[in-house]
Amino acid sequence: MPEQSERPERAERAEQDERAEQEERAEQTERAGQTDRAGQTDRAGQTERAGQTDRAGQTARPAPHRSISWRDARSLAAALGEARATSTGTDTDTDTDTVALPDALGRVLFDDLVAPYDIPHFASSAMDGWAVSGPAPWRILEPEPSRTALAPATALPIVTGGTIPVGATSVLRSELAVVDGHRLSVAAHARTGEPFDGQHIRRAGEEARSGETMIAAGTILNPVHIAVAALSSFDELTVVRRPAVRFIFTGDEVVECGRPGAGRVRDTFGPQLPGLLTQLGADVRGRQRAHDTLSSTVAALETSIRDADIVITTGGTGHSSADHVRHALRSIGAETLFDGIAMRPGGPTIFARAANGCFVVGLPGNPLAAMVGLICVAVPLIAACAGRPVPQLLTVPVAQAHAGRDGTTLVIPFSFVEGEAVPSERSGSAMMRGLADAEGLLEVPSGGLAAGALATALTLPWR
Repeated sequence: MPEQSERPERAERAEQDERAEQEERAEQTERAGQTDRAGQTDRAGQTERAGQTDRAGQTARPAPHRSISWRDARSLAAALGEARATSTGTDTDTDTDTVALPDALGRVLFDDLVAPYDIPHFASSAMDGWAVSGPAPWRILEPEPSRTALAPATALPIVTGGTIPVGATSVLRSELAVVDGHRLSVAAHARTGEPFDGQHIRRAGEEARSGETMIAAGTILNPVHIAVAALSSFDELTVVRRPAVRFIFTGDEVVECGRPGAGRVRDTFGPQLPGLLTQLGADVRGRQRAHDTLSSTVAALETSIRDADIVITTGGTGHSSADHVRHALRSIGAETLFDGIAMRPGGPTIFARAANGCFVVGLPGNPLAAMVGLICVAVPLIAACAGRPVPQLLTVPVAQAHAGRDGTTLVIPFSFVEGEAVPSERSGSAMMRGLADAEGLLEVPSGGLAAGALATALTLPWR
């Protein structure tokens, strides 16, 4: 990534973009309205997009957004996810999981983890050696269970983690010890004055005092957090429930294994998307394949939304006779939040909400188009629902001029070359190699980009 110091104006541009996005998200959150504890959304009047309540208390059904910018789509998804998380995040029975420490890795901590007592709760040795009292030499005492104190000029053998006897002033590590019968002294190669007062003694409470917050709520738990929890004597942790996700894959021409014949295509979504969304913090409940018929698509949606927070469909979002997602959403009474994004690839992306509050993200059938739609909509939605931060946008310098496309915005893979963004040559909606090697997605406005211009970019969730 380029350093901000290379171009001072980048920091100002990045701050402006971030402020604009935060303002947009705040507006979207206000529109998102209130949701109940179960995450159910009252379709009678949740957002400004859902219409305004008239004097009789009735709410008109909204007209769907037929086209929306990728920024607005991203902000709306994040705002609705945040509204869901805020409204449901106070019920510890339905919106949290209690898991064993090994299973808490990568999860979001629900409550502050507070030290139940001083940690460590007793003074212990940091080394194998001898607990000693005062300066050398010392008389070695025989270790006995009842012997818990040292008089001046005496010593007891001790191991790492062993309790420091009362009266001990330091620990002489084994490598520096000279034992002559019952006499203990310090080796000649020791540093002058070693062992120093308190050396190699872990004092009670030096890690944390009782009642001190060890890990803050909202933290994504890493391996060291798990160790801290174990040090604090926790066996389980309460974490934010992951949003439940189900997939519906469409396309009668898709084959799931082997080499596809003429007129057929290999499935790229099934092997890729469930693992990616799990990595992003989703609880992937399952997947099913729908035939290219309205009845099959409706049946798949009705089944999938029952126990899911988010359903993601692939394919079927176009306008041909084989594309049924849009009509299936209408058939189940879902509210269309937007129908299409003004970008390429990924334009035929649909975002809807079922009557029970389940979100539906309809992705296009082409692989790169689907991934761009997923990064713009599903990634911020899942992050917000899971209590995770929504990925920030980047501001990057462009290495060379790039033509735009009239009437739309290009959102294409790019890589850094000597600190500047170079768009991939493989950015067709069915291509994946460009994205596989990319470091982000670059926004190319309809008017294009000049060489050296600063452009907005989206991060890739797997980088």
